[in-house]
Amino acid sequence: MFGIDTYSFGTLWPSLLGVAGMTAAMIWAFVKVRKLMNEDAHKHGK
Repeated sequence: MFGIDTYSFGTLWPSLLGVAGMTAAMIWAFVKVRKLMNEDAHKHGK
């Protein structure tokens, strides 16, 4: 079956770290935009 040895893990972890970082950045941006949209809606009385 499929196994990960130390060499494969050594070459894959930077990519996995990059994917995790991009995912975290997109989630943070989504939360920030939602917060700003809600504040703007309350400010304009919608």
